[in-house]
Amino acid sequence: MAVEYGLVVAAYYISGVIRASLPARIATPFSLGDMSRFALAAPLAAAIAVVTYFLLGDYSTIHFRSSKREMTRVFMVQMVSSFGMCVLLFWVKGQQFSRTWMGLFLLTSFVIIFIKRLLLHYLTDKFLSGKMEPDKLIVIGGNEMTGRFIRGIQNSKDCRFEYSGYFAEKEMDNVPGYLGTPEEVKDYIHNNTIKMLVLADTLIARDDFGKFISSCAMYGINAYAIASFNDYILGYSSDVFREDVSGIYLFPLNVMNTDDILGVRIAVTNMEKTIGDIIERLEEWRGEYICVANVHTTVMAHDDPDYRQIQNNAVLSLPDGGPLSLHSRNEGNVTAARVTGPDLMKELLKRSKDHGWKHFFYGATQKTLDTLREKIEESYPGAEIAGMISPPYRTLTPEEDEEYVRQINESGADFLWVGLGAPKQEIWMAAHKGQINALMIGVGAAFDYESGNIKRAPMWMQKANLEWFYRLIQDPKRLFKRYFVTNFKYMWLTRR
Repeated sequence: MAVEYGLVVAAYYISGVIRASLPARIATPFSLGDMSRFALAAPLAAAIAVVTYFLLGDYSTIHFRSSKREMTRVFMVQMVSSFGMCVLLFWVKGQQFSRTWMGLFLLTSFVIIFIKRLLLHYLTDKFLSGKMEPDKLIVIGGNEMTGRFIRGIQNSKDCRFEYSGYFAEKEMDNVPGYLGTPEEVKDYIHNNTIKMLVLADTLIARDDFGKFISSCAMYGINAYAIASFNDYILGYSSDVFREDVSGIYLFPLNVMNTDDILGVRIAVTNMEKTIGDIIERLEEWRGEYICVANVHTTVMAHDDPDYRQIQNNAVLSLPDGGPLSLHSRNEGNVTAARVTGPDLMKELLKRSKDHGWKHFFYGATQKTLDTLREKIEESYPGAEIAGMISPPYRTLTPEEDEEYVRQINESGADFLWVGLGAPKQEIWMAAHKGQINALMIGVGAAFDYESGNIKRAPMWMQKANLEWFYRLIQDPKRLFKRYFVTNFKYMWLTRR
């Protein structure tokens, strides 16, 4: 952002020098002193350009998909910037303003910004090509189609997935990578980071098929199937593999779509879809946990493999941060939207009376919990509070931990809201996976928001992805590093 601001300012002076060097037969005489008289125009034009790029989401990534699309975007933004500059200059002293200079400024700033982005795109590709591991893929099946598909993956130069192996009742001749029987699939994906699973055997039993799809949904794996009539399909290709891979087409089977952001599988969802998934699968998800992810936790997960595994083992990692849902929309998932922890807690509390849900709250101080109880009883009639625990700010003894788990389970709670802050709450939930009879949801500062300890940003700031700025003003000492250092690192690492 700062670099592009400086480049637009530089373009102002470069275009002025070019204008002054033009011969009189091409344009009227122009003095370099005009640049100093109208110097205020340079920072104004740069500010307009940078703000416009920011609103368009350009600084959420350092990559672009298409050169033509990027050229058009840069040209249109510089047109807006130039127009703002024109308004200022004509308003101040229009009779001395050079239209030729304005045209040169537009062209110069466009060329400089586009070359900068093209160069950054190229250098980032070169850097990340040696740093990022390809997504891993496994195949289930032991028939001729399985062999064709695997050979197609291995022979393809365009495939962005790394073949990890296949599962079948028995090992096939001349097909490498046998990993075991289909019964061993769930253990394998639990212990390995897999992005894609392909069902190549059409004779898989219905119950086994359901287990595979359920496991994919739980671990955020994209699932596809190869139809038995594959060779008769014309003109269809999957989102991942095209016709040039052995002519095999894949059909998506995903119960839940995810977007891989810095190695973290962020759910492609919105509030209504999330609520629907929770209502439909609450009984299945008891003992599991949901993470509410933002830029800070995603960068932490990128840097820490253990924390990343905890995030990816959640049944859902929701896009609490605006840049995460924006990333999904930029990938073509137009319905993706933020699902914040405080909003999710509110929505489930509202629906509690109709479903008879019980809620348990774990975290924060006792004073905050007491205020929270009053607010819930006042704002959400019919929402039953099964219990509240304010754990001490130290490592629990095994006896204390066991006692807390007993209290939570005996309460009959359907939801356990965990407000310990990241990454502590995610680590706690992962450690208690399978021990708690409720669905655990880590919601960070939601207890403080709901109890009124922390005032939430106005809705217009939330929609503009500026809630971070509002929180920074409230607590600059604690949040400065998180929002400036971590956010800059996220912009540098994120790929579209």
